[in-house]
Amino acid sequence: MKFAVLVVFKVAVNEISEFKKALRFHSENTWREEGSIKFVSYVDEKDPSVFYLYELYQNRDAFEAHTKTDYILKFRDVVTPLLREPSVIYRGIPAFDDPSSSKGEI
Repeated sequence: MKFAVLVVFKVAVNEISEFKKALRFHSENTWREEGSIKFVSYVDEKDPSVFYLYELYQNRDAFEAHTKTDYILKFRDVVTPLLREPSVIYRGIPAFDDPSSSKGEI
């Protein structure tokens, strides 16, 4: 069963550039993971210091493997001091078993 993660980062305004560098590092490494299906990051349209990260994995095991990689640990170490408050992480599974409930490729 697919497994999704949505993370909200609230970055200190003077650290946005450094955060973006770290997020690119994280994304480039995650894209190479076998169980990673999608990795998309967004910046809030009204507040450029708020970032949203959406990750989709083949299953929970693939996500758990991701959390143990060297680069995710490095990403956390670099990003934590750049945040103005702790990130918020949402985890979930598909709401429907029917693939027609999703639009586009997953």
